[in-house]
Parts: sequence; structure tokens; C-alpha cells
Amino acid sequence: MFGNIAICCGRASQALGLRICEILGIEPEPVDFVQFSNGNLMVNFIGETVREKDVFVIQSGERSIFQDRDKAFGTVSGDILELLQMIYALKDSAGRITAVTPYFPYARSDKKDKPRIAITAKMMFDMLESVQADRVLTMTLHCPQSQGFSNIPVDQLHADEVFLDKIVSFGSDKLAFLAPDSGSIMNNDFLAMHVARSLKEAGRSPDIETGYVKKVRIDDSETPHIKTVEGIDDLTGRTVIMNDDETLSGKSLVMSAEIALERGAEKVYAFVTHGILSCSAVLRIEDSPLSKLYVTDTVEFDTEAAQKVIGGPVTKIETLSVARIFAEAIKRTHEGKSLSSLFLGK
Repeated sequence: MFGNIAICCGRASQALGLRICEILGIEPEPVDFVQFSNGNLMVNFIGETVREKDVFVIQSGERSIFQDRDKAFGTVSGDILELLQMIYALKDSAGRITAVTPYFPYARSDKKDKPRIAITAKMMFDMLESVQADRVLTMTLHCPQSQGFSNIPVDQLHADEVFLDKIVSFGSDKLAFLAPDSGSIMNNDFLAMHVARSLKEAGRSPDIETGYVKKVRIDDSETPHIKTVEGIDDLTGRTVIMNDDETLSGKSLVMSAEIALERGAEKVYAFVTHGILSCSAVLRIEDSPLSKLYVTDTVEFDTEAAQKVIGGPVTKIETLSVARIFAEAIKRTHEGKSLSSLFLGK
């Protein structure tokens, strides 16, 4: 049995970390991040000892451009090194260390689709193991099978529960779940099934269709080419729900929303776990026919900062916190209990 829970927050996930701590009723471990003039970083835990404690180090592998960024750190590479240093500094004292990566770094680099490139997602798991992390806790990997890259236990959480609650609150029973691409079909169908179940339990009569948008990418650019909608012939009068793991440019979501409305959809809502969101993405979404884009706080989205950057209001992007899901997963991991009930049956 390990000692008490200790939460250590990296700078990429301080806001989410504080929310998790508040739910758990504990304070985060105090830590100083000292950046020298040559760009080197020193991580110094200045609080009480963590000896034999069950330590959870929280650091996301991506930041929104609307978060504060330091000189060398605040980049993906800097945040990764910060995470590794934190774990390495703790390893000799802690009873157990879990790397909590709400957005797993380089999650999209999960295959070798060109000669002489690295499978960087695999490399990330190797590095976490090399600094002696004992476990990894993350949310919605781009490719779920990539957790098999790891030689240490990996628990993958999902934001479905917070998405489900919001969808049910819309009050519409005539829904269409439209995957923005073929890769997200399984997640969309799964969410549709659980929304239907929740509506029936509430005494409502769900009328739900599922389908996906067929698209192709002809190069490494972030501009997809939409071909057609598969699986649904008519969207007339339906509220369309799109669910994806992440978005940076927002182009796929906006193009899919435009096609859905052309097919007769009444409204289109998008639910994305990791809203990385470039400046152009925010502008694109605000100007789009999307009714609303819901993102989670695995990557922090600061509405006020976004409004200053784009020079106008941000009304179509809303954050749904997954802090409660992570807090419960941390509590159960510490107590040696199953996490299965957090997965809505996954």
C-alpha cells in the first residue's frame, strides 16, 4: 500500500490540475520551475517530502495558443522535457508515480507511413518508462491501439460522460450522429448508443441515425477534401452531433457541418475531446454554421485570451471540464479499484 495521494502539476496543465485537486480535497505539491538564460530548465519540489506517496504528475502534451508560453518551454518539446524532469526528480522518493497526460504528446505519430520517420508515440512511452514512471493515465488517444506501445500499464479515459449529459440536455430526440471521418465512426456510434439509452430511461422516444463523412487527404496539409456523407440519406429536421478526438484547424468540422445543413439538418453541434485550436480555427468556427463546438480542458482554452487574439467575441466554443473524470480515476487508482465504470461500458 502506498502513502497519501500527491498531485504535481506541470505548467501545461496547471488549471486542470487545480480543478482535480479541488475535487479530491487536496493541495497540489508546490514546485518551482527555474529557466536559466541558456534555456535550461530546473524543476525543484519545494514542499514537504513525497517519500512513499502515490504521486500523480499532470502534464498535457499540447497547449492552446491562447495559453501563456515561456521562452523555450511552453512548446510541446519543452513541456515533454518538463514532464520527464518532474518524474525523474520524484522517482527516488515516491512510492509510485503515475504520468497523467490528459492529451498524450505526439499521439498522432502512431505509425510509419513514410520511409525513415519515427513512430514518436512509441518513443514517448519509452521515455516515460526510462524515467521510471510506473503507470500512464491519459484520455482519448488518437489511435486507441497505441497504448500497446507501452511496457507499463496505461489507462485510457474518455470524455463521453460529459458529452452525453450535454447532448441529453438539448431536448431533441431526433438526432443524427455524424462522424467527421471514418476513423471516428466507432466513437460516434458508441456515443449514439448511450444517448439513446439515456433518452429511453428518461421516458423519451429517441429517433437516432448514424453515419460518417467520407473525406481524403492528398498530402500532409490540414486541408481535407470532403467527398460525401455515408450511412444517412436524409438529415431533414435532425440535430446533428459530431464527435472527434481532436481538432487544430477546424476545417473538417466546418466542412462536415456545411454538408449536414445542405442535407437538411436543423442544427449541428461538434464535441471534441482535445481542442488544440489555432487562431484561424477560432475565427473559422465563429464564422461557420456550427451551432456550438464543445471541447474539454485536456488542452486549456481561455475564452478571454482568444477574444483578445482574434479581436472579437467567441460565442461558439464552450469548455466542458473532465476534471471530475480524472479525479475519480486518480482516486480509484490509488485505492486499487477498477476504472471500468468510468468508460460507459467501453
